[in-house]
Amino acid sequence: MLLSSLLQRAASLSDAQVFASAPALNHGDLHSGPPPQLYSEAQLSLPETTGRHGDAAGIVGDLLGAGSVEARSRLVRGMLHAIGFEWLGYGTVSYLRGQAWPLSFFTSYAHQDWVQRYFLQRHYEVDTRHQDAPASSLPLLWDVGQLEASLAGPDPTGRRRRFLDDFRASGIRSGLFFRLASPTQVNEHTVISLLSSAPSRGWITDSVVGQSLMLSLSVHEYLSRHARVPAAPAAARAEMSGMSTTQQYILEHLLQGRSDKEIAYRLHLSAHTVDYHMRQLRRRFAARNRVQLVNAATQSQYGDSNFGAIHQA
Repeated sequence: MLLSSLLQRAASLSDAQVFASAPALNHGDLHSGPPPQLYSEAQLSLPETTGRHGDAAGIVGDLLGAGSVEARSRLVRGMLHAIGFEWLGYGTVSYLRGQAWPLSFFTSYAHQDWVQRYFLQRHYEVDTRHQDAPASSLPLLWDVGQLEASLAGPDPTGRRRRFLDDFRASGIRSGLFFRLASPTQVNEHTVISLLSSAPSRGWITDSVVGQSLMLSLSVHEYLSRHARVPAAPAAARAEMSGMSTTQQYILEHLLQGRSDKEIAYRLHLSAHTVDYHMRQLRRRFAARNRVQLVNAATQSQYGDSNFGAIHQA
């Protein structure tokens, strides 16, 4: 009953509004799409009605009532350690043709070294937890030994080995991983990962799972309902409003000078799909051709988000 009520509560939360204007990752080699947007507690805007949080109670109320970024960090990390975990990762991904594409990531409670390794090395492309996590939003219990078994087989590029080696180098050995479908965006999910240095997942009991879900879903409610990233410039907000994830990816590659054929190949889309979205983008930006579209997108302050200038081919 506890797990059922927690997951029903999670399904009612919207995670689509928090990340629209978080600052872009300034480094990396993410060839397949725009880099994830990284943000932290320091960039969040909380309600001005301090001390009056409506129906917020429990952990969410405690987070809203904390007097500072440091106080919230101590609160969450203290609860993590009480359960048996050391780090909590929280982000959004879009699943396109079976591949997880990271959209955003909240860094404040995460393992900082692992975050850098994960995105710079594009470990999400070989991370089987995205496919193994139950679609029911129930958590996946895992450890490095299990991941190694699931990644067994030919590894000509060595990427699977680097993924596992980086896990070990970061001191991460086991954890809990689950995802929640967005109520507003098709194919988008919130991904929550609790990480531990314990060598085996055997210590993660039903009680630990219940406490972990309570904490994770409280952080989710805090970030998705109550906290806001500072707004983007007005022109950028107007142009981004209603733009799909696929269109953002296509526009990113267009601003890097890639052809429709190259864009289709990199995003695993058909030429017809790319052509359709190009027409939609030209209509959105009132452009008659590719040159006008690039100019219009650039002038509408995409530069503030580093679109087209973050990573090279």
